[in-house]
Amino acid sequence: MDISVVIATHNQRERLRLVLSGLAVQTFSKGQFEVIVVDDGSTDGTGDFLQAYRQIPIKVISLNTSVGRCRARNIGIDQARGDLVAFLDGDALPGPDWLAQHWHLFQHYNGVTSGFEYCLPCLEYVEDPYSGLPWEDVPAAVAQIIRMHPEQFRVTEAMIQADFGTIDRLAQEGGYPFPELKQMQDHVQVLFDRIPDSLIGWISFYSHNASAPRTALEEVGGFDEEMLHSEGWDLAYRLMQNGYKMCFAAEAQSYHLYHHHDFFSPQNAFAESQKRHRAVAHMAEKNDDPKLYLIEFWLASLWPDPLIPEEMRLPDLLAFHETHQTISSSEMAERALMLDLHPLRRGMRR
Repeated sequence: MDISVVIATHNQRERLRLVLSGLAVQTFSKGQFEVIVVDDGSTDGTGDFLQAYRQIPIKVISLNTSVGRCRARNIGIDQARGDLVAFLDGDALPGPDWLAQHWHLFQHYNGVTSGFEYCLPCLEYVEDPYSGLPWEDVPAAVAQIIRMHPEQFRVTEAMIQADFGTIDRLAQEGGYPFPELKQMQDHVQVLFDRIPDSLIGWISFYSHNASAPRTALEEVGGFDEEMLHSEGWDLAYRLMQNGYKMCFAAEAQSYHLYHHHDFFSPQNAFAESQKRHRAVAHMAEKNDDPKLYLIEFWLASLWPDPLIPEEMRLPDLLAFHETHQTISSSEMAERALMLDLHPLRRGMRR
């Protein structure tokens, strides 16, 4: 077996149907890959759907209660037989050449690969992309627009199988429909174009479109199950520490079948940023690498933080790479202290 595709999913039945359809029309030979779906305690009928699914062979691992995406992925890794393990989420539709592109880089570099992400914002308020019908609790005005023009809010298995160009035209760059996510991916592309062997290449790894040799994942113990955010960065960092090359595959494309996230309420935005800060602190402390705190100074340029001086922010990943290469231990200690004293991050370091 060449590739094992591991999908950890929780309550994403209708979007998962499209993800599996995307795997059914891969240009990569069907006999050379397996699909492992770890149903992480879903309560929306995902289990029944998977048991009845026959379009392509899949191995289903059903968990009675949710254990979190990192643990679910590790369970999938344990069951994998492929030389390469490729990761999708239950709402990450692979492009037709997705597997072929990951396999191509694996053959040439035996390394860790991350792919190029798009999202489909037209699906934000749609419960079932096939019907184009809205969620029950969406604003009435939005629901009315969707019901009047369902064809504009629909992605179907027929489109995936025969008209993927339409999906491409609906998509926009970035894993989420926000300019900062496009900017992050643009930074990654420039980094790999200019400095393909950069020691911060792990910053490109997102677990909804990525792959790694199965033996490498076994060497480092898979995903850190304590992490609730940014777990892909941590995994790729440890893989690079073990000597594996990091690659970025612009042609290995996935499409986030987007669904509404209320990131704009102050409470949710704060909670999301806190999860990210805790993840960075956990990653830096457990790996005993203070330079990982430089992530915060890059993110502060994407989401400006008035308490981090502008001259200390890292405007892109080229600046991140240069600072990572040249910063002294005393300068890094000064930056770490600044984060210690930051009111939104205070107490996050162990």
